[in-house]
Amino acid sequence: MAIEITEFANVSISVSPTGVSGGDFGILGFLALSSDDAITAIGTAERARAYTSLASVGADWNAASEVYKAATSFYAQTPTPEDFVVLMSFVTDQKAVLTGGGHDTFTELQNASWNASGVITMTIDGTLAEVTTLDLSGAADLDAMAVLIAAALTTAGATCTVVHTPYGFVVDGDTAGAAGAITFATGDAAESLGLLAHQAAISLGLDAETPVASLAAAETKGIEFVGLVTDKSFRDVLAGATGTTTLEIAVWAEAAKKIFCNTSNDLSTLSSAINTDIASVLKNATLRFSLTTFSKNPAQYPSASVFGRAASVNFSAIGTTLTLNLKQMPGVSAENLSPAEFAVLRSKYASAVVQIGKSVTAYTDSRMASGSWLDTTHGLMWLENRCEVDLFNLLYTSNTKVPYTQVGLNTAAAVLERSLQAAVRNGLAGPGYLADGTFLPEGYRVDSVSLADTPASDIGNRLYAGLSFVMKGAGALHEVDVAGAFTE
Repeated sequence: MAIEITEFANVSISVSPTGVSGGDFGILGFLALSSDDAITAIGTAERARAYTSLASVGADWNAASEVYKAATSFYAQTPTPEDFVVLMSFVTDQKAVLTGGGHDTFTELQNASWNASGVITMTIDGTLAEVTTLDLSGAADLDAMAVLIAAALTTAGATCTVVHTPYGFVVDGDTAGAAGAITFATGDAAESLGLLAHQAAISLGLDAETPVASLAAAETKGIEFVGLVTDKSFRDVLAGATGTTTLEIAVWAEAAKKIFCNTSNDLSTLSSAINTDIASVLKNATLRFSLTTFSKNPAQYPSASVFGRAASVNFSAIGTTLTLNLKQMPGVSAENLSPAEFAVLRSKYASAVVQIGKSVTAYTDSRMASGSWLDTTHGLMWLENRCEVDLFNLLYTSNTKVPYTQVGLNTAAAVLERSLQAAVRNGLAGPGYLADGTFLPEGYRVDSVSLADTPASDIGNRLYAGLSFVMKGAGALHEVDVAGAFTE
């Protein structure tokens, strides 16, 4: 028997984990009403659904729905954005729902060995239903199978409805509101139908929600989105029950760091004598994450178009950041404003698609309610995430460790510097002067506390809090004034 060469040379190679990716800052969340015109409704167990094209939205929502109208504005932008997420606001009491996740085909269910002896056991609104003779072999299609399942459960004592959707079988209880309850099913038939605990999702009965409660529920569930546009019924709501006003939606977005693209149809926005319109209210609240777009047409969704344009930014490329000022908003009606009305609109930090001269229509100005700009707000959201992800990957991808030495601290500082360099490359930042007159030739400066000056408690806890930076934003040119003199 030959002696293995590993007796003389033994090599073992470890592989570092792949670093995590940065966030997607082009996802628009649309807060829709549960009463909207859906083809395949989004239930409480699902709460949200993501789409990547107008065609995919159209598969679930009728063209007359507010969801489809908003998606049309979003996808009409050039370059075409991709990620559109519908977030549900359940405006009426909802029944308990069990949403199945089965993958058996119609033929497989029709030929299942358990037909005539299929078992499903579950509790619906407090009533235990035990089915032991389920037979789907004679059903003409999946919809007919859903009817047979509902009939069997009802015969067993539980009142319910069952439908089949492109996402699986869905069992609804009969009691609307918080008293509604449902359990996962058990049994061989339940497994084929995708109703077991490891396959399905449960949502208990739900009382009617406020829009803020709906957004909070989506956030708790971990649904990802960056921009926020709401159904038109949530516009210009200045008073009402807690959690129903437009200001409260904006304040929620501020805390959750979502860019609230608000639309206002209130004509008083154009009056300098009135300061109770929503644009004025948001401005007085100095909200950094709220952008108001004025429109006289309540049927349109200009804010979806606005975020659609911002969503096209590729922050990893060179010179790709943009200002929304003077950009096209396809399909959005332009406002024919007088110079005085336009001045009032600007004074309230509201924007609009306006007629400029005889042939141009464009969006202006993209100023947030705090007085800052949309491109700055959006860019800084990306930059925070870029720095966090890069520093995390430094720690995560190391097969050994980053030592708590001056070398290790310098390594962390160098990683942060590379993150900031990306902001200079894409045009978010650039060389310039700080308010104190300091010139930043690179567009940023990284400062770090030396190991000798780091508190012993931080070293003991393996925490380094000594990194900081200052950065000069590149800004954007929106207007040009020229003074000329002419002599004959």
